[in-house]
Amino acid sequence: MAAMSSPFPTCEVCGEIGSGCVPIRAGAWKCKGAAPCSPKLWRLVTELPGSVRVYQPRTDRTDAPRGGSREAGPARISEPAPDFGGPILVCMADVQPQPIAWLWPNRIACGKLTLVAGDPGLGKSLATLDIAARVTTGTAWPDGATACEPGGVILLSAEDDPADTIRPRLDAAGADVSRTQLLRAVRRSEKSSESRFSLDGDLPMLEFAITRTPNAKLVIIDPISAYLGCRVDSYVNSEVRSLLAPLAELAGRTGVAIVLVTHLSKGGGGKAVYRAMGSLAFAAAARCVWLFAADRQDAKRRLFLSAKSNIAPDTPGMAYTIENGEGGPVVAWSAEPVTITADEALADPSGFGGDPSSLDSAKEWLRDSLAAGPMPADDVQAGAKAEGISRRTLSRAKSELGVKSIRQGYGQGSRWVWSLPGGVDAESAAAGAEVPKDAKPP
Repeated sequence: MAAMSSPFPTCEVCGEIGSGCVPIRAGAWKCKGAAPCSPKLWRLVTELPGSVRVYQPRTDRTDAPRGGSREAGPARISEPAPDFGGPILVCMADVQPQPIAWLWPNRIACGKLTLVAGDPGLGKSLATLDIAARVTTGTAWPDGATACEPGGVILLSAEDDPADTIRPRLDAAGADVSRTQLLRAVRRSEKSSESRFSLDGDLPMLEFAITRTPNAKLVIIDPISAYLGCRVDSYVNSEVRSLLAPLAELAGRTGVAIVLVTHLSKGGGGKAVYRAMGSLAFAAAARCVWLFAADRQDAKRRLFLSAKSNIAPDTPGMAYTIENGEGGPVVAWSAEPVTITADEALADPSGFGGDPSSLDSAKEWLRDSLAAGPMPADDVQAGAKAEGISRRTLSRAKSELGVKSIRQGYGQGSRWVWSLPGGVDAESAAAGAEVPKDAKPP
């Protein structure tokens, strides 16, 4: 059988394929490999967050193959590569103004990031699948806004099973499933095993999936915390920004709307825009932020409220209920606009999910935090403290979820790592040791 050709270029610096390395201007590369194959041919220009290095060809070796190519024969460099330390300026007179393109007018924009947040049990995933179904069929929006042209949708779902949950819900919502793709996993080379997609390194694969989906209009990442990768701390602004900035660039480059789904932090009250779980960078990177909330006046009614919009006028919220449809639950939207604001809804903590118990909230938070893989116990405890979860409640949540504690290393340099049951990868297990009988895990 003929070998499959890779859609990604071979990095001229490290020689790897699909590792996240990308070529940039003047023959230079952003490289995520360990080291150049031919170090004498490349000059390290700068280092970027996420173990990314920028290399450009050495200009003092006119007899060297340009870009580290292994092809025979000298290559001539007619002029030196530009200085990467200088600014990149764009004259605004050369910028052609254009209006915002909307998928759902004034709610979800094309080519932008949109964040939706809410407590468990409010139907966030169900509502986003309803939105996806409308995109695939060109069905009118529930507020009466003009429907979009039918297009393709790409789903990333870390919590719901494709066969018994996602597909039945799409069918119940009337989706055209032939236009719907599920990015289930990635294979980083022809011989490697399947791995969960990570925004930290696999972004070219998402772009490839978008280009392969006819008339792609929407990408839903649910929840965003499960796809950050093990190296990114969701509570550190700089790390989250370094991950979301390329994702926003991808949205702008391809014109698709990218919807990020997340939970709310445990603390009640305060401005709604500050309540998305993790760093404020999530809400800052999104051009629109929407909040899911329970209606204090009607236990069955849910609210969809604007918490932030940098690109649209004030847009009234909407209400919906979850009904039993043919084949599964469906979202039934109300055409009547909702006048309560997201901040007003947050003023009373009982307005979210009927005041869930502290233990249930802690379990949900801990499950999401460990969804992407093992984490150092100190980092988990620091994140829980930031969310207002006490150590006692965190300990109970850890016990009920069956979270494992593994000690990596020995002696003074060792550390404790937490992971979900069955979620400890072989590399982590090999690097650590089972908890000794005389040691107390944190």
